[in-house]
Amino acid sequence: MFMKNIVVLLATYNGSQYLREQLDSIFAQSFQDFRLVVHDDESTDDTTAIINEYYEKYPDRIEIIYGNRLGSAKANFIYLLNKSEADYYFLCDQDDVWLPDKMQKMMDAMMETVSGDDTVPAAVFTDMYVVDDKLSTMSDSFIRYIGRSPKNIAYTQILIDNPAAGTAMCINRSLRDIAISKKSINWEYVPMHDAWLLELAAIFGEIKYIDEPLVYYRQTGYNTMGAETETTMDKIRRNMEDTKGLIEKKKAFINEARSFAREVLKLENIPEDKLKVLSDFVNISTRPKLFRIKFYREKNFTRAHHNIWMRLWV
Repeated sequence: MFMKNIVVLLATYNGSQYLREQLDSIFAQSFQDFRLVVHDDESTDDTTAIINEYYEKYPDRIEIIYGNRLGSAKANFIYLLNKSEADYYFLCDQDDVWLPDKMQKMMDAMMETVSGDDTVPAAVFTDMYVVDDKLSTMSDSFIRYIGRSPKNIAYTQILIDNPAAGTAMCINRSLRDIAISKKSINWEYVPMHDAWLLELAAIFGEIKYIDEPLVYYRQTGYNTMGAETETTMDKIRRNMEDTKGLIEKKKAFINEARSFAREVLKLENIPEDKLKVLSDFVNISTRPKLFRIKFYREKNFTRAHHNIWMRLWV
């Protein structure tokens, strides 16, 4: 149907415990017009043996990229994006499980989003079930479980709070090309690869959200981005116990977002209106407090919940 070059990028590191379940779920997809590209970050368990086992089963469907130790999931996925040529890219974690129609629904959404114009940078993301290590459901909405909103996909909002997980994302070639276009990016200041991709889609192109869980997001204790939540009363109690620490934490949070924006500004051809907002945000610490409060409100720097601290303290 699609007749496109579609890849699933799988970054692995010591993932032998759950890797077979993930691989089985990929090759059980209703949509099968893809190849799997894997880079292992020098695992010390049986991960590479499992990858080789599946390579023997699917020699025409799996490509193994060999490289040096990269040290993080973020670096691993950026490496895979640099090394893989395709029209569309799915990102895949090693310890989750995909629902059988995940890829089909995401490709349908991608085709609807770009309307046949592959030059438009685009990202599609879905919700996920939050599950324990045995795949028992803890929540039927990862995004809401962690207190975020799938509606917060403006580029200013993503800088503050990215709602998308990489394993629930699909991007097209145009977005990938922008994402890897600058070798001078300091990845230390980019929160994660998924935040980078969604931010660039918001700036340069289109984002579509599928309000349906299409991944079992397993909580193992080793996730790079785990699902964590707390009640409103717990949050209030924690903040009241350490008001000074809270203020410093919120200021540090905004400074991290400004560092993220500074890396984004290294890219070329940012639309003028967004370029101005990003530049003002990076340099906002030099402006009076009332200006900062007005700026955050007018330029839509918001989170799903608890936005008042931005007005009061930064």
